[in-house]
Amino acid sequence: MSEMLGNQYFMARKYTDALAELEPCLAEDPQNKSIKRKLVICYTQTGKNQKAMDLFIELVDEDIEFILTADPIKDDCPCNELVENLEKQNLPENGEFYTLSGILWLYCDLQSSIDVFEKALTFDLENKTLQYLIKKLNFYKDQKSLKLSS
Repeated sequence: MSEMLGNQYFMARKYTDALAELEPCLAEDPQNKSIKRKLVICYTQTGKNQKAMDLFIELVDEDIEFILTADPIKDDCPCNELVENLEKQNLPENGEFYTLSGILWLYCDLQSSIDVFEKALTFDLENKTLQYLIKKLNFYKDQKSLKLSS
């Protein structure tokens, strides 16, 4: 399996093919944040929502900054267009919809991601995963604000 081929599929928005190439690459190099970042997107686009969330949380815990600094051009991060497409699909606005949207928004904008995860939480107030993510993202935002004001 080839990371280069997986990246080509990713850039061509062939997410199922990208998964087939990138998953074995991650198994060989489990610390590769670039592959993880792409796989999260691939999972959201292929209906593997729990896998997307699991890997997303792992990446948030490991290095939230790496997600936030995804460059739409250099990293070929399609999240702006994916969020726009998700919102245009007229999907039922439920917890899953907002959770997927929150994942994608973090690649674009921290506050929007927090806001959308909070909407997802309104559908399942006991969801520990969403509670954890919101707390973690708010903590990061507060720390970033403290650094900027120092």
